[in-house]
Amino acid sequence: MSSPPPAGAPTVRPSELVDGLRRVGTIVLFGALPVAALVTMLAVGLSDDSLSADFHHEIYPQAKEMLDGGNPYPPAGYDPTAGPNFIWPPLVAYLAAPLTLLPAGAADVLMVVLGLVCMAAALWLVGARDWRVYGVLGLWPEVVGEMRVAHLTPVVALLVAAAWRYRDVRGLPGPLVGLAVALKFFVWPVALWLAATRRAREAVLAALVAGVSLLLVLPFMGLEDYGHRLARLGRAFDQDSYTLYGLLVQAGAADAVARALTLVVGLTILAAMWRYRSFTLAIAAALVLSPIVWLDYFALAALPLAIARPRLSAIWFLPIVTWGLEGAGLGIGDVSDIARLLLVYTAVLWVAFSHDLAAWRADSVSLRSARAPQVHGAIGRSPGT
Repeated sequence: MSSPPPAGAPTVRPSELVDGLRRVGTIVLFGALPVAALVTMLAVGLSDDSLSADFHHEIYPQAKEMLDGGNPYPPAGYDPTAGPNFIWPPLVAYLAAPLTLLPAGAADVLMVVLGLVCMAAALWLVGARDWRVYGVLGLWPEVVGEMRVAHLTPVVALLVAAAWRYRDVRGLPGPLVGLAVALKFFVWPVALWLAATRRAREAVLAALVAGVSLLLVLPFMGLEDYGHRLARLGRAFDQDSYTLYGLLVQAGAADAVARALTLVVGLTILAAMWRYRSFTLAIAAALVLSPIVWLDYFALAALPLAIARPRLSAIWFLPIVTWGLEGAGLGIGDVSDIARLLLVYTAVLWVAFSHDLAAWRADSVSLRSARAPQVHGAIGRSPGT
């Protein structure tokens, strides 16, 4: 028989033990595990020289070449699959210019740190205050994988999040969206969202900022020439992208059919975005209509999800099932990989859109209620009063 505890010894109730274990488990799952994942990815990237690969091999040397007065852009008939592509928008190279003062390896690490800070700041701007959300986001392969490529997705996310947060500040959301488009063209549907939410002036400002930034390419080539090079890049990689088009082509559909179906789906999403003034559908349209979509681009889905679910819920864990997918490049995925990713983010964006839809319906009811007394009063008057 066990002896009774000595007199005066503290006793631990089962409920206290369960609470303690729950607290420890929370710290491990949402604190220690994400940190371990990020540190591991950093260590792997440093060991095999894959850290911030696209920044290291494309943005950094393109910025140095432009600062030295050279023309970094490829000739008209270049092969985008033959090596690094110095085809980034000129604003990217100029903004990266200060980093060229550092050795390339140090700049690579700094890009990782800046990316993580930008992603966290973006979540904060859209209203996420539950620290566990930040922890689970650190387990998303779309966020962790950004460390290996440095596609500037976190910077774009920060600009878009700031535009949403300060959407009612006159003269601010437009330039923020314009800068985001100038860095990554594929987020242009967010500018249409500004127009759909009766912020036409901001949409015009976004277009102006993006357009003016594109003029920075003129010392190196004409705008039409630059457009041809971008189109060539798109044709080289679009069949391998995580898009509906990529899925259809790899499943055996004809190119024309795949492009037509993708366009129909994208335009339908844009029409619904305009109808419901949905920020979520603007992000969805950007992902559907972009010719190239790599794994890290889907980190943008965290923004509308954080608006809809600022506290931890089950949907935040769903993207973790996309671990194992390659980040970017030729032949990165097969039909099952692309389908898995698209299904996951269809679910994520649907949850976020449900929040937008509920808000739209509430606004519609409020508007009808506000108009009802005026209509009723008008009916009760005689024509001559």
